[in-house]
Amino acid sequence: MTQNLTRRRALSRLAAMGLMAAGVSVTDAGTVAADASYTRTDFTTASWDGTDLVGSLYVPDSEGPHPVVLGTHGWGGDHGSPAVARRADVFAENDYVFCAYDSRGFGESGGEVGVDGPNEVADALTLLDQLAQGEVGGVSVDVERSTNGPVCAMDGLSYAGGIQLNTMAVSTPDAADALLPDSATFDTIDFTDGSPLDAAVPRWAWHDLRFSLAPRGVVKVGWDSLLLATGIAGARGLTSGDGKPSIYDLEYGVTEEVPDAFVTSTAQNEFDSESAAFYASRSPVSKTALLETPTLLISSWTDTLFITNEAIWNYHAIRDNGVESKLVLFRGGHTFEETADSEMNARLDSRALEFIDSHLRRDEESGFPQVEYYETQRDTWSTTNDIDPRNTKEWTVTFSDAKLDDETVVYNSIAPSSSSQLTSEEEDLLDGVTAVHFDYLVTEARELLGAPSLELDLEPLGTDPRLFVKVYHRTADGETLVHDQVTPVHQTGDERRTVEVEMTALQRRLAVGDTLRVTVAATDAGFYSSRTAAGARIYHGSDDDSRVTFPVQPS
Repeated sequence: MTQNLTRRRALSRLAAMGLMAAGVSVTDAGTVAADASYTRTDFTTASWDGTDLVGSLYVPDSEGPHPVVLGTHGWGGDHGSPAVARRADVFAENDYVFCAYDSRGFGESGGEVGVDGPNEVADALTLLDQLAQGEVGGVSVDVERSTNGPVCAMDGLSYAGGIQLNTMAVSTPDAADALLPDSATFDTIDFTDGSPLDAAVPRWAWHDLRFSLAPRGVVKVGWDSLLLATGIAGARGLTSGDGKPSIYDLEYGVTEEVPDAFVTSTAQNEFDSESAAFYASRSPVSKTALLETPTLLISSWTDTLFITNEAIWNYHAIRDNGVESKLVLFRGGHTFEETADSEMNARLDSRALEFIDSHLRRDEESGFPQVEYYETQRDTWSTTNDIDPRNTKEWTVTFSDAKLDDETVVYNSIAPSSSSQLTSEEEDLLDGVTAVHFDYLVTEARELLGAPSLELDLEPLGTDPRLFVKVYHRTADGETLVHDQVTPVHQTGDERRTVEVEMTALQRRLAVGDTLRVTVAATDAGFYSSRTAAGARIYHGSDDDSRVTFPVQPS
């Protein structure tokens, strides 16, 4: 036991420290109250292939059987993290068995980290199978059964959100054959009745890891570096067993595709085909037709790793499959700015509990609004019937309305002159050289809500330019980069053409007299810039196609 605690504290917490340094939300759950109405019992159990999975069962003291919520942790963490403990307390206090576990390769669990691949999905299903049979690692538990395993849901953030979406996709016997290891078998789950999950709450999760890490082929150097470092730190194991760790005792436990992708993208300034295929296989984008579990998606306006659009894409995919799909958008997640506080987390936990209650206890839809979103400017919550870049009400700003000249050149500096994604204030240091601003006076009060559409008529200076587009809100009190977001644009080749891009989704209220600024820069510190183009010429005369169309929320 001493060795386990040493490993967890010395190594997996190193990963959490790395994420906290980046501003990622890690909220202290506090200690469990002495009068808590549940019992926590640690377990170690063998997964489908004999790999040890370590975790804890939070079992209500009330008489069973109880429905189950399964949850793991974020990338590089373990099941003892404050965020997991907080959710365990919420569900166990409300008469759910909460099964928290260390994902394969992290914390105290064995095996190699596979980025929520077939092995990790089979691990989650193994735990559900064991729960349905009433025993996990020698710990007896009385859970409610269905015809397809336990009555159950999953809830978790980031890496734990990804495992939910990938597990949801195993919803038919054919999908099980295609998506699970050949040797993974289960006694209570056969997929003839669909996924064993009755509900899911993926928080801060991805739709397409290729897009998350390299949107439109532009590599996020900051996030890629941090995730590699924290993943390896969280997955290291001790080999000596003498309780005195040294550099010679450490072994890496992350599948080789992750460091390979980092090395090749650093060398080539893009993912190669093998890395792209690997990350696609770990993503719901490759299996959207199989997602038929009622789902509450929770995402953040300010998440710069898994941007809001990814949750919107998942939301639409699940809804289009004819099952309940709801979306909550808050302020927090993977961000370099201030993140969610205890009040915000409590609200999100309450929504998750209510959603899971509706499906596991009442077998009905939740009755939630389709979309609930936090307004930073007003510090309040609003609802809407949908969020879609094809909103019927739009506001289009053409670049020709903001500039007298017909074209502007932005130059690619050797070092990034733009660091906007790291701060909410304007940081385009070489205005008119490496960045150009297009300003629009607001003459009508509007609420922008959704993903703007960008058309950019450009000609590369060289080959393979990368540009970075941002939206600033300027008032008498100053200027704000909306949600700290940057949209990369990648023009392949060396010929002039109009590039069409779905920009990062946003929510912003504009008052009469404010100024909306669209900035196009040739660099950004959060991404790799072009290595072969000196910049780009942007055409914005009256006959050119440079414009942004913003979706507007109806009054």
